[in-house]
Amino acid sequence: MVVLPLGWAVGEQPVIPNAGGFAMPGAAQAMQMPCGKRPDVVRMLRENFGEGPIAQGLAHTGAVAEIFISAQGNWTIVATSPNGMICMIGSRQAWQPAVAHDDTI
Repeated sequence: MVVLPLGWAVGEQPVIPNAGGFAMPGAAQAMQMPCGKRPDVVRMLRENFGEGPIAQGLAHTGAVAEIFISAQGNWTIVATSPNGMICMIGSRQAWQPAVAHDDTI
């Protein structure tokens, strides 16, 4: 399970730039996630991995969770805070859409 920093959704986390052009949450965090400005990360997902958004949901904090996938099955899950900072939660390959067998979706 990934735990976002306390206050992250309202932009309170310290951000430290790294050499890759993205920012990382402060060293006090137990788990570090690549973060950056939303337009930059979305462009990187599109240009480098062919990924585009397929789903999103709004949290009570105002953060938006999104799933990006490519035609080849690559996927990335991100969360964007109201201030526009986006952090990658996870990514991998072999995305498979779920099909409900009980007509609930």
